[in-house]
Amino acid sequence: MKMPNGRMWTNSSRFSPDPAYKVPVLKIVIGDDAPDDSVIPTKMRDLPPLPGNWQSMLDNRLIFEVERGSAGGETEWLINGKPFTPNTVSTSLKNSAGRTPLAQQKKGSFNLWEIRNGGGGWVHPFHLHMEEHRTVMRNSRDVTRGDASHPDDVSREDLVALDPGESVIIYRGFRDFVGPYVAHCHNLAHEDHAMMFGWEITP
Repeated sequence: MKMPNGRMWTNSSRFSPDPAYKVPVLKIVIGDDAPDDSVIPTKMRDLPPLPGNWQSMLDNRLIFEVERGSAGGETEWLINGKPFTPNTVSTSLKNSAGRTPLAQQKKGSFNLWEIRNGGGGWVHPFHLHMEEHRTVMRNSRDVTRGDASHPDDVSREDLVALDPGESVIIYRGFRDFVGPYVAHCHNLAHEDHAMMFGWEITP
């Protein structure tokens, strides 16, 4: 996608393909020419299965909204109305069960997290460290079998593609290592200006 100013693409191959546009790629050749024996597999690895009752977890999901703050400067971008604070576990917005849980998950557990784009016309590619996830809902619709506007939703991911005003619910496992982690916008100007939050896996 062509994105000249960082706010949003000027056109997108998802909606209006530009046959003349080629993504610039850097090729590095080391040493002499060699034959390319690489082969793209005819079948990729299967997705990890979703539990049949994942919808029952919706009321207790954790909710994080990314948005632009009014203060500007080093805290121009916020999550749940707050700038990033190192060594602090973030708190979810109030969920359907009336709770505001900490972003703290037990090792071996699974949960739903919702990431919302709070508006302003920006695209936020939102990256969650440590564990891959599966997208289960986009804008209140079940997308476990696919979504033409986001074909990448049916894959193993560690990034949530948030178009302006979108809300995405993901299913995550917390399987391997305990400790503190972060989640942040992958538009690095946003990350560097406080669009990040801390979370952790506990024993």
